[in-house]
Amino acid sequence: MTHKKIFIDGIMHLGDMIMSSSVIPVLKKAYPDSEIVYLATANLAYVVSFFKGIDQVIPYTYQSKGGYMDVYRMGKMLRKYNFDIGISLDPRERVTLMKWFAHIPIRISMEQALGWKLGWEKWFYTYDLSFSDGWNYREHRMSESFQHLMRLYMNDSEIKFIPPAFCPSDDSDIKKAIELLKPAGIGKKKIAFCVSTTDEFKDWPADRFSIIADWLIEKYNSVIIMTGVPKHSKKVSEVITRMVHKDSCIDAVGKTSFSELIALFRHVDLVLTLDTGTSHIAGAAGCPVVTIFTHNTPEIYRAAGKYTGAVSANLPCSGKHICIGPGKCKKNDCVEAVSVSMVQKEISRIMEMV
Repeated sequence: MTHKKIFIDGIMHLGDMIMSSSVIPVLKKAYPDSEIVYLATANLAYVVSFFKGIDQVIPYTYQSKGGYMDVYRMGKMLRKYNFDIGISLDPRERVTLMKWFAHIPIRISMEQALGWKLGWEKWFYTYDLSFSDGWNYREHRMSESFQHLMRLYMNDSEIKFIPPAFCPSDDSDIKKAIELLKPAGIGKKKIAFCVSTTDEFKDWPADRFSIIADWLIEKYNSVIIMTGVPKHSKKVSEVITRMVHKDSCIDAVGKTSFSELIALFRHVDLVLTLDTGTSHIAGAAGCPVVTIFTHNTPEIYRAAGKYTGAVSANLPCSGKHICIGPGKCKKNDCVEAVSVSMVQKEISRIMEMV
């Protein structure tokens, strides 16, 4: 069966979107002449435009409660595309009904790559994909699980993992990256840091980042590049203040667009980051990355690039479907248990591989 018009919906967080984009190379291999259209939340639609193989992005603005007439309206709009197949990466009720209203003949759900199963929504899909060959999603990165599940459906016997990848950076973004890195000079390792996140419970203490930064400067003759959005400035300032080698630090917080950040990561030697979207941006940019995990599962959420490492205390109460969440757990064990030496050891391991 040949599919000419393929619809993908990925109403997900930034990191999950990047990881789940691993289905795209499988689709393009099976249907090289197909047109792939991606539906994403309006605030993240620009991210999808950087995925290799996507022909069109449809931004979707919605409210978390109510608005089902809008779902019907979107379904009618999608019907005009005459899609052959619709693939849900995270098949919540809205996108499930939307594809039904769009009269898409083949509707696929891939929720088992995320570790959960459909309820009533399964009756609106022609295929609810599952790992029938003993694959355990807990033992693989999410990106690998999505790609493996897609290959099972496509009867693709390929076993080599193809990590998600962004389109090449354009000249203006490369120029901006080189300009930001100019103070680093020549012959030094360039290490980018992401020391803050929107979820405070994923953070790691500023003084430990400072120790790691000074260690990298002394051991690897490095320059540290601080990245992030403007609201991360307070934490970044605290890290830099505590450093001994402040003069070997470049503060690039708030100075890059999304595309410029991709280009920047393509010009550094390593990214050290918390468990946030930055980890997956770096991986898809092709940069070596080490991610610090606290309550989350590194086996599942580790970045998908070639040289990606993870640090976690692996506490019994941490991990997907195990951690009760920061709203209920007031302890800080999973953060405190990640030591400086653990991070240093993983950085050294990745640096030796590259």
